[in-house]
Amino acid sequence: MEKESKHILFSEIGKYCTNISKLVFGGVILAGIMKLDVNRVLLFGMGFAVVLIMVIAGISFTILSNKKS
Repeated sequence: MEKESKHILFSEIGKYCTNISKLVFGGVILAGIMKLDVNRVLLFGMGFAVVLIMVIAGISFTILSNKKS
């Protein structure tokens, strides 16, 4: 894979992961506000875990896209 295409691919994957984390965060907040019949501990626990994983993945891909090698 060429260096420039690798840079663009990693950059876009990083943006995608951070956008997914924002959407999951918003969904968890909305589900918490609405009076849904869900286990709140499971909702917030799983939501926090997914948001954390996606933010870490997004930041990692963004750092990889900015590397010189």
